[in-house]
Amino acid sequence: SSGKRIPLTLDIRLVADRLADPVLAEKMVKDNTIGKSSKVYALETAEFARLRDGFDRMQVYGGAYRIDLANGRYTIRMLVQVEGTKADQNYVYGDVSIPKGCLYFSLPCFGGRINQLSTKEGPVTVRQTGWHTGWRRKESRILGVFNAKPIAEARRKDPY
Repeated sequence: SSGKRIPLTLDIRLVADRLADPVLAEKMVKDNTIGKSSKVYALETAEFARLRDGFDRMQVYGGAYRIDLANGRYTIRMLVQVEGTKADQNYVYGDVSIPKGCLYFSLPCFGGRINQLSTKEGPVTVRQTGWHTGWRRKESRILGVFNAKPIAEARRKDPY
């Protein structure tokens, strides 16, 4: 690993009254085997994600989310479709890049409500085919971590 990172800023809106596109809903990871999952709802995004504090950007195509309940704990799981970083553009650093496809986010939420997300860090993952376990299958691979912030707070820190 190069030790470098790509800071990513993404503006999203969770739409509680609109179901996600069925194609996106099908891309949600089906890993809640011991609990219950909500329906999959739409997630709206800004057209671009800001990379490296606005020096670069990446196309974003919307997404989906659901809320899982397992062992008395609620977790919001989101996916966002992205163009990814391209090797011929200046925002690929050494071996650090963001692949084209879906980025997956998960974070505790309180009372199963989208307006009460945890302020702690949550993982950002991708789903890729792997065979390191001896089985060729889809695996989650961690890209990094994220924090959810209300837009007003995020704009105080970064007005752009």
